[in-house]
Parts: sequence; structure tokens; C-alpha cells
Amino acid sequence: MSVETLSDRFWNLSCEYSPTGATVRGMHEFDDRLRTFDGDYLSDLASRFREVGIEAGSTSPDGTSDLITLGLLVHESDVWATEIEQRFLVAAIDPYLGPHTRLLSDTQQNTVQNQDQADALLDRYRAIPAYLEAALRLQLENAESGMTPSSASLQRVLSQLDGYLASDLGDDPFLKLKVPENGQTAWDEVANDLVRSHIRPAIEAYRDGLITEVGPTARPDDRAGLTWITNGEEIYASLIHKYTQLDKTDREIHEIGTDWATRILVAEWVETGKKAFGLDSLAEIFDRLHNDPAMRFDSEEEMLDHARKTVDRAWGAVDDWFNVRPDTPCTIVEVPAAFASAMPPAYYMQPPTDGSRPGTYFLNTHKPAERDRFEYESTHFHEAVPGHHFDRSIAASLQGIPDFRRFSQVYAHTEGWGLYSERLADEMGLFSSEVDRLGLLSADAWRAGRLVVDTGLHAFGWSRQQAIDWLREWTPIGLLTIEQEVDRYIGMPGQALSYKMGQIEIMSLRRQVEEALGEGFDIKTFHDALLTQGAMTLPMLRDHIERELLDV
Repeated sequence: MSVETLSDRFWNLSCEYSPTGATVRGMHEFDDRLRTFDGDYLSDLASRFREVGIEAGSTSPDGTSDLITLGLLVHESDVWATEIEQRFLVAAIDPYLGPHTRLLSDTQQNTVQNQDQADALLDRYRAIPAYLEAALRLQLENAESGMTPSSASLQRVLSQLDGYLASDLGDDPFLKLKVPENGQTAWDEVANDLVRSHIRPAIEAYRDGLITEVGPTARPDDRAGLTWITNGEEIYASLIHKYTQLDKTDREIHEIGTDWATRILVAEWVETGKKAFGLDSLAEIFDRLHNDPAMRFDSEEEMLDHARKTVDRAWGAVDDWFNVRPDTPCTIVEVPAAFASAMPPAYYMQPPTDGSRPGTYFLNTHKPAERDRFEYESTHFHEAVPGHHFDRSIAASLQGIPDFRRFSQVYAHTEGWGLYSERLADEMGLFSSEVDRLGLLSADAWRAGRLVVDTGLHAFGWSRQQAIDWLREWTPIGLLTIEQEVDRYIGMPGQALSYKMGQIEIMSLRRQVEEALGEGFDIKTFHDALLTQGAMTLPMLRDHIERELLDV
């Protein structure tokens, strides 16, 4: 079977598994559908993913592009088949991955090109009650089999659902679609009726079911991690593989994070703290960052203005560091208020295949007075420019590669690039002060701390409070963000490992190429090699860099 045919099969399976994600990516064949939770169907779907991976593994590549495509097909087919077989994340009770999030978050990003696509989304809206009923059944089955949700994740989800149900219809994500030509009025009328008669009642019923049926099974905060659930060790091992692809044990990852946070970065804290505040004690530096009112924002608009100015400054500097750059600027918008309280400080969404929406940087402006201003330049460089707006928008625009590669979420590469970009921004001279450079160190300590906290929770039985306390001791991150982030690690096991492990690998590759090429090293060429084939696993990335730049 040809590489093209295998790629198309995998892409269609991915869209079938996640129809809302397909719509966001501009693939409209699935606009009338939602995820299916039937057990027999899921088993069959996992088998079909496995078949693609097996065939890809036995197919000979013809050139670099085929080599990357087949390697990704093997990896990603295994990742998705394993997730479906394990069932734990298929209908996760989690504010980032849950079935309700696919509705509330993905829907607001939908774009359509014609009336048929808009009408297909109305059919999706009609299917929401059955979709949520089926998700609740699977969640209850998981809980009864010992794969219980954490109380922290459940409370975050309920907060989001309450926020949506209390929100004004004028802000409803299901009513935001821009319909082409002259169909807007008629479409709005039907959609409004569906929101009132189908969607909001279904979400309320789902919320009530989570409270009354699943809620009593939830794990308390002192048993927050996967180590406390049935098959938790196996599930966590598969997630470490998914998010790092490296041959590292949970203990090794835990120790790498501890070394970075408590030893390597401490010297940088002292050096930069002296420049910023005249302080050389970690405790004094953290105290100043925690308690100085000048370190906070005054308003949502101030946060947005800060982001826009920082991203504009970065755009003005990229030509000396990149040959290839995105075709369009980065749009900056607020995280919707209805579920901002449970979301991270910021995140990025890449543009769809049809170019109908630019790459979008979502900034969480919830409670600005509790947001640490000194961290946000680093955040903007990570999520927008030169971070995810470069790696994700460039990937989305690549020609001559299969569609699935333009959207592959190989987190160790993409999030490793995001964290690498924060250090790169420092090389580019983009930080506006030594205080903002402390934000760079805070971000790096945060990602190192993730290695410690994620493994602590899911492999070593840490409580939620232990995780919070560790981050309070070794990072200057504010308590609001720490609590959000710890709950994120609880509900999304393993994903937090990808950032620092990916950054370490990218920095290692750069050192290797610099040492090998000496004066012949060109940073633009290195960045091209990192970004112009889309995301790939870390072992594949190393092979690619060595092959392309070192002729190994």
C-alpha cells in the first residue's frame, strides 16, 4: 500500500475519532458528527489504527519525506490505538480534554465556506444530547471499573459547566459562526432554538449526572494521581511514551526535573536577581516577585496590550534568525470568560487547512490582579512569536506532505520548541528588563518543576497539596496559576513532561551541530531544519537534524 494511501487512512481515522477537531482544522467531511463512545465501535477503531501502524512499519520509504511520514504513522497509530483501548482519556473528566471542552472550546473556532457546511453543524448541535449521555455512561463505566476521576478535575469541569450555563446567550460559542452569503439570519434562528431547547438542557443534565452519578466515585486530593486507579501504572507508562518518546523511566525524569529546578537554575536566579533587585537570595527574590504590587496587572485590557506590544516587538526581530516565517501575523484574543477560571495562562491554536482563520494566541485575562506580570513576556514568546505561531503555522502551511503531518501534535517537539523559543528570545534581545528575564527563569523552573510534580503525582503517590507546596518552594509562580497547573497535571497525565524534555533535546541538538560545524553553523538553517517538516518524535528529530545538517 502506498504511503499516500496509508496517510489518508490515518488522517480519516483521526478525524473520525475527533470530529470537532477535524472541523477546527478545516476538514468539513465530519461537520455533522461528534465522538462516538460505543464500546464495540471503539474497539474496532483501535484495531484500524493498529492496522495502519503495522502496514506503515512494513513499508519502505522513498526519500526523506516518506521516512518521516512512515515513522510518524507508526508512532501516532500506536498512541491513538493505546488511548482508545485503555478508555481512560476517551471521555476524560477534565477541563482540557473532556467531551464538554470539545463542544465549548472547539466550537468557537469553527469556520465554514458554504451553507452546506453551516447546516451540517446544526446536525452536530442536534446530536449533542445523545453525545453527552453516551459520554456520561462511559465515564460511569470507567469509574465503576476503578478508573475513577480526581475530585480536583471534576470540580474544574463543574465550574466550566456552571460558567457556560450562567453565561448570556449573546456570548454563547454555539452562536458565533459566520455563515457565508445570505444564510446568517435563518441559520441564527435555528441555532438559537437548538441552544435553548437542546444544548443547554443537555449540558445541564450532563452536569447533574457528573454530580450525582460520577461524583461519589471521585478520588480525594490526597490520591490525585494515576497510581491510585486501576491500571494506572500501565496508563502512565504509555503517556510518558506518548509525550516524550525517550527511553526514560519516571524516576529518571523526576530526577532530571529536580536537578534543573534545585541546582542548575539557582545560579541563574542569583545572577539575574542581583541585576533586577540587588538580591542574591532565592527566598528574597521569590518574596519580591510574590509580593510587589508592581509585578501584577491592573486590568484585562492591560494584559492584552502587553501581549500585543511584546509580539509586535518579536515580529520585528525575526528576520535575523529565521529564513522561513508564517505568512500571516498572530491574532491575540482573550480566553472566553465562561471557562477561563479552569484554563492555563495562555495557549495557541494553529490555523486550519483552508486558511479561513489565522493562528490564534489565547490569553487568559481572568483575575489580572493575581497574574504575575514578570512572567508574561516569556509566555508571549512561547505561545506566539517566535514560539507556536512559528512551529504550528509553518507546519499548517507546508505543501507536498500529508495533511496529518501538518497537524501532528507530537508534543515533545512542539512544546520543546515553545520552551526553546523563550531562551531564543533572550538571545534575540527581546526581553525588556532584567525583571522580565526573571520571568524567563520562572518559566524554565516551572517546566522543570513539571517533571517533578507530574511524576510525583502519577508515579509516586503525591497528594495535590504536596505538588502545590513543591512548586511554591522552587518557583515564584503565583498561587492561582500553581493551583490551575497542578489540576491540569492531575487531569492530563504526562503532557507536562513534553516541555522540558523536548527543550533539553533541542538544545542538545543545537550544541551538537554548533560544535560540528564551527564557523559554518547558521542559526537560520538550523531553525529551518527544526520547523519545515512539521512535528516529529524526538528520536526522529535527532535523526533528521543529523542527516540534513551533519550528513550522518
